[in-house]
Amino acid sequence: MSFTGLKSVVLCLSLLALPALAADHAATRYVQAAEKQPSLLQRLAAALKPKPVHVAAVTHKRSVHRPSAHGIRTSAHRVRIRHAAVAPRKRKTTPAVVAAEPPMAQPLTVTQPLTVAQPVAVAQPVTVGAAVTPPAQLSEAELAAKGLDLFNDVNLSAGGKASCATCHFSTGHTNNKTYVGLDVVADGDPNGRNTPTLWGVAERSVFGWAGQAATLEDSIRGIIVNRMKGPEPSKETLAALVAYVRTLNYPANWQVKEDGTPRADASAAVKRGYDLYVGDGGCGTCHQLPTFDKKSKDDIGTGGKFKVPSLHAVSSTAPYFHDGRTGSLREAVKIMWEVYAKKLESRLPTEDELDDLTSYVGAL
Repeated sequence: MSFTGLKSVVLCLSLLALPALAADHAATRYVQAAEKQPSLLQRLAAALKPKPVHVAAVTHKRSVHRPSAHGIRTSAHRVRIRHAAVAPRKRKTTPAVVAAEPPMAQPLTVTQPLTVAQPVAVAQPVTVGAAVTPPAQLSEAELAAKGLDLFNDVNLSAGGKASCATCHFSTGHTNNKTYVGLDVVADGDPNGRNTPTLWGVAERSVFGWAGQAATLEDSIRGIIVNRMKGPEPSKETLAALVAYVRTLNYPANWQVKEDGTPRADASAAVKRGYDLYVGDGGCGTCHQLPTFDKKSKDDIGTGGKFKVPSLHAVSSTAPYFHDGRTGSLREAVKIMWEVYAKKLESRLPTEDELDDLTSYVGAL
């Protein structure tokens, strides 16, 4: 067979195969389209699926509706999604929609910064000005106890040289010495001052040998500032010291009553001495019962006017007079009788009368 004849045979066979190939290609496209079509169940689910209101409300008339692999108009769907994401709009919610949609949780509004829990502070009592309960006042006994401590405190004097107890012991009695300031001098020194007892000081009329202090507070302050050269004492210090020295009483006296008269069982000398005291001796003129002192000052020829000291416990307070010029009680009684006799131009005592008078005075 020639080449021309063979070419004719091949051409004929090709023409015969064209319908089959066309049919096969059409079948393949049909099968692929059928495979990509959604099932009936998928279509029902898509139809029943609720669409967002804002998506459903958006339309695009110029969209090109081409069937996709699932038979859905993808162009319109893409446009709707773009509008929802790019340009969200507020919508009016009808009562039906609001009722249908679950309530959304409200955002938390924070008005204060969140902080870690702090320890709870315990409330403290509030003090408003001075309107608080004042501290409890000290009782008289407590104040006197504080005064005893101060009585022995050398800080009341300049340089811590002395305390009140330096001259009066802690019992408040005299140490029987004569001083110029804080220096001990010989008895009878005209500038010296005899240390008196503080027993019974609350009953005194005036205070200080010169009678310069009208109150016990003034007397104590003067001793601290002028004699001891100490700092100005506070009111509290003075109050405590006064409370203490007011507790210093005379020892009990078995021969003389509190009013100064002899007891029934007193000695005969004491009873006779009492009669002389309020009689010819004239002692009661200045040393008045029952305190045995007086408020005014007298000049008895010892260098000026001085207070009349109390004669209580006089037997243990030697030396006598403001300058301590004598250490004998009998001598002191004699001097005073002579002063009185000279002033009133009366008689002098006998030795026996002087003994009796000294017995009474010594029993006070």
